[in-house]
Amino acid sequence: MSAQPTLLRARAEGRAALVGYLPAGFPTVEVSVAASQAMVAAGVDVVEVGLPYSDPVMDGPTIQRATERALAAGARTTDTFRVVEAVAATGVPTLVMTYWNPVERYGV
Repeated sequence: MSAQPTLLRARAEGRAALVGYLPAGFPTVEVSVAASQAMVAAGVDVVEVGLPYSDPVMDGPTIQRATERALAAGARTTDTFRVVEAVAATGVPTLVMTYWNPVERYGV
């Protein structure tokens, strides 16, 4: 599902779209699914799921720490897909944020 119709609707309503972000697996995979679904229930327009990466140099300290905790708890790329699947099932546009390195490593 594309986020574009949702973003255009928000613009037509004269408001900014509310985009929620959470690294997959933070603090655990199950909790990140529940937290993402709670964001949807609270009214976010779009959910962005972060793929945990071991060198998140372009993120701020809060997201870096959350990513480190997710990785320490064992979060893997396949867990990101599980979180995305669960959030997308709500009908809200779901995006994935990642660095290029994991994509290249996983295979393009």
